[in-house]
Amino acid sequence: MAFVAPAVARLSPATRSSFTSTTRVARTPCGVTRPLHGGRAAGLLMTASSATSTAAAAATGSDVMRILLPEKLSDSGIAMLSEGCEVVKDYDLTPERLLEVIGDYDAIIVRSATQVTREVLEAGTRLKVVGRAGVGVDNVCLPAATERGVLVVNAPTGNCVAAAEHSIALLCALARNVAAADATLKAGGWNRGAFVGASLVGKTLGVLGFGRIGREVARRAKGLGMTVVAHDPYLSAESASTAGVTLASLDNTVACADFLTLHMPLVDSTRNLLDARLLGLAKPGMRLINAARGGIVVEEALLAALESGAIAGAALDCFSQEPPFKFPDSVSAALAAHPRVLATPHLGASTKEAQEDVAIEIATAVKAALNGEMVPTMVNAPVISPEVLSVMRPRALLAERLGKLAHNLSGGNVSGDVKVTYSLTNDQEDTRLLRSAVIKGLMQPGLDVPINLVNADGVARERGLQVTEVVRIVDSTGDGAVSVEVKGAPTLEGRVINNSPILTRLGEFEPDLRLEGTMLCYAHKDQPGQIGKVGTYLGEQNINVSYMAVARGAVGSVALVMIGLDTKPAPAVISHIDSLVADQSMPPVLLEF
Repeated sequence: MAFVAPAVARLSPATRSSFTSTTRVARTPCGVTRPLHGGRAAGLLMTASSATSTAAAAATGSDVMRILLPEKLSDSGIAMLSEGCEVVKDYDLTPERLLEVIGDYDAIIVRSATQVTREVLEAGTRLKVVGRAGVGVDNVCLPAATERGVLVVNAPTGNCVAAAEHSIALLCALARNVAAADATLKAGGWNRGAFVGASLVGKTLGVLGFGRIGREVARRAKGLGMTVVAHDPYLSAESASTAGVTLASLDNTVACADFLTLHMPLVDSTRNLLDARLLGLAKPGMRLINAARGGIVVEEALLAALESGAIAGAALDCFSQEPPFKFPDSVSAALAAHPRVLATPHLGASTKEAQEDVAIEIATAVKAALNGEMVPTMVNAPVISPEVLSVMRPRALLAERLGKLAHNLSGGNVSGDVKVTYSLTNDQEDTRLLRSAVIKGLMQPGLDVPINLVNADGVARERGLQVTEVVRIVDSTGDGAVSVEVKGAPTLEGRVINNSPILTRLGEFEPDLRLEGTMLCYAHKDQPGQIGKVGTYLGEQNINVSYMAVARGAVGSVALVMIGLDTKPAPAVISHIDSLVADQSMPPVLLEF
């Protein structure tokens, strides 16, 4: 395994920006952006398939927009859509038939059963909008939709109250053994002593995930006399205090809870989050409620904790494998049948009112998108002209990767104030794309909602992130630097060089490093043998090094090391490198771009 010669890079005066004395500071309230001309986003949201769609409409001799409903939507939603559009309900569509008819429609609205695949999108030559009547869009091929300029919108708020109410219902039913007592009585029993429950007043509810639903649950739990402790990597202490809850670390939230409820998306950072280690921190007799997503809990660990009695009970509305009865040998099936588990079949959003709200929300979004308006619930990136993209893409990529690097270096705890500084030749340049890219890099790793130009400010506002933008005016020879400052992470600065995102500052260090691929970043004491230890160990683990960059201050001080790797190392490998050489001012962090 060969090492690239260590690079110690300092910025020469010639590469630094020549700043004028003009600095524009814009305190940007998240969600407030400059309006487009005419108050409508027609220019920005004009889709790549618009010309084809217009031609298709002309060929049919009709200017009326046609909307396909392959799944049921409430009457109120259908009534809204029918105002100015032709709505076709066809609830018996097979996947093959969908491919045949989709070319006749401008929009399609689905729930979770219909799969809007790449093939469907390619067949939809007239298609402009895909509406998802709910939150998750895992049944829609977002990359294909974006490539074809098809807008995807969802309805993320309509079922929040329903999901929160179901969580509270599960909490109360679990505490008082309602389901088991009911089953016993219906079977002819009357064993009151077997169903002694637990009171909620004065108990601590741990809330993992403090978005819309988590906040609604906390509000209701406080009304029941419970103390609420919450953990969310994007929740600031100020926002927690305003909501009347105590902010705590993940470990401490689990450890102090009498009842623990989950309200987070299923993304890479939350998959298998609640494992044997975390469950081992719980109080004896803790009770768990999961009405979020299957896959957040390691079901084998939960089953073991229930069998041992370490966990008194669990109320589960979702499973890793659904429906569990279709997988009779699975752990999901074992949990659903367990006597200490209260199980419901994914009923979180299943109220009449929630279905009405979702229908109205998605109907409003689809009609607005068809009219070319800005839609706050759009979940795929808007289509921008190739000319604009060719200029903006490299800087937007740099901004996103600086944000992602800040997310990793802060340990994933991004909250409060974020300062973004741009070096521009014109203080009137529109920075929304760059700001959105920074927000996406900072927040996307912990969210399941795709972040883009349309929703970035709203997502940041909802999570309590305050973005301050500073524009430094440079002359035409300026180098277009972007810097990001986040609490808990060193200041980062980068530049676009030869169309590549280059990291030029990390705290006190000045590396000259391309932000791409897989790399390991850490600090070590600048002394002989440090690099050799790591290189030898990586070789023993059959992990090839593609490059290594070192930046340092004074001789014998702390040096920054960034190692490019051909394969992703296991957590145990990173932990061992930490014990070998890492300085605790910056323990090893794995970065993937």
